Amino acid sequence: MNHLTELMPVMVVIPARTFRMGTPARETSDLARRYGGTRESYHEETPQHEVSLPAFAIAQTPLSAALYSLAVADGAVPPSPSWHGPVPPPTLAALPVIDVTWHEARTFCAWLNQQPTIALRLIDSAGQPVSPPSHLHFRLPTEAEWEHAARGTDGRHFPWGNDFDPQLANTRESGRAAPNPAGTYPNGRSPYGIEDMAGNVWEWTASLDYPYPYRPDDGREDPKAPGRRILRGGCYANPAGYARCACRFRLLPTMRNPFLGMRLALSIPEYHV
Repeated sequence: MNHLTELMPVMVVIPARTFRMGTPARETSDLARRYGGTRESYHEETPQHEVSLPAFAIAQTPLSAALYSLAVADGAVPPSPSWHGPVPPPTLAALPVIDVTWHEARTFCAWLNQQPTIALRLIDSAGQPVSPPSHLHFRLPTEAEWEHAARGTDGRHFPWGNDFDPQLANTRESGRAAPNPAGTYPNGRSPYGIEDMAGNVWEWTASLDYPYPYRPDDGREDPKAPGRRILRGGCYANPAGYARCACRFRLLPTMRNPFLGMRLALSIPEYHV
């Protein structure tokens, strides 16, 4: 097994489903009481609407600094400023890569797609092995894909249910004050078994900051269009309200900071349930 294969995250198939995306407008006042702000500050998550997506796969865990460093060594992307050098220190290698821009995240995916030997582990949500597609195309998830993977089909507020629990996610309330390695919060997994979809580090998505309802064909998924890109998931420095599955954050694609990371998605056009 080569080093790249050893560092690759497990990829989990998210089946083709219709799910509830966003937040019902009637809930915005209650969200403001629970998590702060005004009801208008939650308007960007409304209306809640049904979205149907084809099957895709998403990484069970955020992209690690160790895996990202292989692309750095190849000259494809610059090192994360948090490393203070060309390679991550041992204390950071297993943690999510941080301080990456949207452009760098996409460039990493392009680099990964050019690698000739990746023995991918692909499973369904029950943990059963699935045959990988004949051609591997890694990318950032769209924000709709990310939200479906995080909350399933029932519109729950957090990956595990509707009530926040600081024992299930790395947010400000947990007191960790730093990113966590994979496997730290097994009981906080999403309905599809995806880890760290609440807290830890913000994750870039492919999508532009467009209003709802979500439509994949309205220009928001154009990788060449200018504008801010959506991030999802919250982070260790933000309070629980930002870790809700429906919460949307946006930044210019050139921005970087110690709270921003990424997660791989994989197109699986040949997959059928």
